[in-house]
Amino acid sequence: MTTTIRCVVDASVGIKQFLPDDPLMPKVDQLFAHLANPQTAIFVPDLFYIECGNIIWKYVRARLYAVADVPADLATLKNFPLRVVSTANLMADAVNIAINYNISAYDACYVALSQQVNAVLLTLDAKLVRALNNSSHNVCSFHDFEVPPLSST
Repeated sequence: MTTTIRCVVDASVGIKQFLPDDPLMPKVDQLFAHLANPQTAIFVPDLFYIECGNIIWKYVRARLYAVADVPADLATLKNFPLRVVSTANLMADAVNIAINYNISAYDACYVALSQQVNAVLLTLDAKLVRALNNSSHNVCSFHDFEVPPLSST
């Protein structure tokens, strides 16, 4: 039996795919491996890509990431079959969420997308999880999320 995954991931989770020394890389690899199942739906707002690029830039500046790896890793990121939603379609809800919960409009884009597609938001941003802890928004720390095993069939 195949388990279908439907979620939103933010850049704090997605970037772990490219940080080999990160202890969460295998778990993110396992999540992204589910993309081989056409029923799997991992959503991101379009700002996800530049946020990941910015994180890579920070790692390069800190000499924790090889410049030579950047082009291939960006190409890999771009080619993941993620379901991308324009921030223009999330903006009004995101700003409202940001105002109501005192979070950034960037973070609120992920929350608004989660609400729009009725899927859990997976994040490693503990501050975001705390800010929305007592709300109706479906936000989960990636640490607490159990990635189902891949089907062996």
